[in-house]
Amino acid sequence: MSIKGTYIQQLKFDGKTYEKGSMIETVRDFNILCYNFPFKILPEAKELPTRDWPGNDGRDVYIPTKIPMAHYEMEVEFIYKGEDDSMREKINNFIKFLYGRNEGAIGARLAIFDEYTGIGRKDVHVQSINDELFYDVDYDDEKCFKFKVKFVVEDPSTEVTPSVVSDVIVGLNFAEP
Repeated sequence: MSIKGTYIQQLKFDGKTYEKGSMIETVRDFNILCYNFPFKILPEAKELPTRDWPGNDGRDVYIPTKIPMAHYEMEVEFIYKGEDDSMREKINNFIKFLYGRNEGAIGARLAIFDEYTGIGRKDVHVQSINDELFYDVDYDDEKCFKFKVKFVVEDPSTEVTPSVVSDVIVGLNFAEP
């Protein structure tokens, strides 16, 4: 059984078009495995505009053709497995990438695709990294470190799909506004 990857690409949006930056695969680039990625197919609906007339029964509700979806937060669990001497550097570089603070970064807006769930979203950003960042366990000759990242998914409905060349994911695709 092969490990399914989690791909994260930095994005920059000028209000009209997206510029795609570098893309990472968490295991290949940082020895970090995505343990739990709770993407939602469709989250909660946004509150619909209403008017409540005191003399009438019920409410006057605007119900559009497509119900708009609300943004949502998700807490993703990651596990680092590797050598102790490179662990801090790899995790720190991963966190810098997520925040758009790595060298060559174009922004902290992200597109994410999880190969295991087959779901991806764009306009994702980090809200926080959990306090258990360096919870470690000895496992054979390597260390395992578990940490959580809280993401905010601002575009809960646009699907992100992988761009595949010769069975290798080389980029992430999505419909532009």
